[in-house]
Amino acid sequence: MKRTLHALAAIGLLATVPASAQRYLTEQFSSVDVQPNVVYGQNYSVITGAPQLQPLAMDVYTPTGDTETSRPLIVYIPTGQFLPRYVNNLPTGDKTDSATVEMCRRFAKKGYVVAAISYRTGWNPASPSEQTRKQTIIQAVYRSMQDAKTAVRFMRKSITEGNPYGINGDKVVIGGQGSGGYTALAYATLQEVSEIQLLKFFNTETNLFMVDPTILGDFEGLGGNPALNNDNHPGYSTDISMIFNIGGALGDSSWLEPGEVPICSVHGVQDPFAPYMNGTVFVPGTSFAVVNVDGSGRVAQLANQYGNNDIWLSPPFTDDVTNYAQSALTGTVNEGGEGLFPITALQNASGPWEWWDTTAVVNGCAALGIDQDGAYARIANGYASNPLLSLLGTVGGRARARAYIDTLQNFITPRIYRVLELNVGIAENSTIASGVNVFPNPVARTTEITSTEAIIRNSVAYDNQGRMVRNDSVNRDRFTFDRQGLSAGSYYIELFFNEGSLTRKLILE
Repeated sequence: MKRTLHALAAIGLLATVPASAQRYLTEQFSSVDVQPNVVYGQNYSVITGAPQLQPLAMDVYTPTGDTETSRPLIVYIPTGQFLPRYVNNLPTGDKTDSATVEMCRRFAKKGYVVAAISYRTGWNPASPSEQTRKQTIIQAVYRSMQDAKTAVRFMRKSITEGNPYGINGDKVVIGGQGSGGYTALAYATLQEVSEIQLLKFFNTETNLFMVDPTILGDFEGLGGNPALNNDNHPGYSTDISMIFNIGGALGDSSWLEPGEVPICSVHGVQDPFAPYMNGTVFVPGTSFAVVNVDGSGRVAQLANQYGNNDIWLSPPFTDDVTNYAQSALTGTVNEGGEGLFPITALQNASGPWEWWDTTAVVNGCAALGIDQDGAYARIANGYASNPLLSLLGTVGGRARARAYIDTLQNFITPRIYRVLELNVGIAENSTIASGVNVFPNPVARTTEITSTEAIIRNSVAYDNQGRMVRNDSVNRDRFTFDRQGLSAGSYYIELFFNEGSLTRKLILE
């Protein structure tokens, strides 16, 4: 179903904002506060076989000392293969994984509120029946999507209860890492029963569709059999502005339609578990095939074809990370498209941002009754996602993973910034505004733009249709604007300072 959740406007937004710059774009805070294990709901888990009601918990990250009380919210969905950590045959799979914590802390240091959620897990990856493997994984994705929507409703409900987390309910983003990417993509695209009850999701052994919302609850996580689904916080919206997925895949390309939210994706082209374009999901640690899905390459192709990612095209991003991504996309079906960062080298397979502590893995496995050999087998499986980690040692592996997180942040954050329209405007009655002068105006050939109260970091000029015609670094208190090559008419020039931006009208004679 076409569902446009928020109006998106590109006029006046900056393609490349100076690195000194803005809250929500670059880190502004040196430390982060974390409120762990906030219970955001409860629902039935099937991890032990018979459904059992369990609490759903999130860790909430906020910037230390921040005085803002209306901040954008990112709901972050960790990886885990839809099984508990270590049970999933991997060293990762929890909201406290190193990469998840690092991503959440980085966003919070920029000024966001971040809720890293746990979600219901449980499926049967070892079943000899492909139909059972497929049905149980699809149901697991479905339940995790319901839980993510529960988290969004919980946070919006909190606004009516004193807004303890200081969020803006109109600026919400969903992000998913690894298997969390499956959840984020489903959240953005899955809205109709006909989409989940495709022929590929029909169990030929039971002659029933694998997901029945009248039993498991609807796409919002409401209704269904009360012994299988518990309603949480009904009456609050689950609308979002965009999603990003770091790995993962879409259950079927037909889920994605025109008018849905923008999708920003990072994906290893040679991901051994989830396909980059279209292919079969495999279970880590086994050779079992699960289900045919569409990866980020196909998702980006459709999102751009349908115009869903147009907000990132005009004006275009011109930063180094985007240029690298565009270079990697040259000659592919996604050439010239937006919202996709392909990771091309085999040694970067599917998770070069992941790292873990060997001792913690061994101890964590021991607590579950898994011996040391089993712990090291899980670490070996982890190397399939990050093959070079074992060669670099703990310190080198952590440094390399964090360097990849730099890339993820530098690719994803500007796109969140633009979609949420987070550029901070400087009030016209401020001293900075009063110190800005443009003379002469109208402009015959050149005009001098000066600022007596703050350094101008960047300037961007737009024509009267909102199209960017100039984008210049300044980094001083005055510069000359030369209209060379621009025809007569009305233009706007946006001046960026550390404190925000101002827009002035230019008339070119």
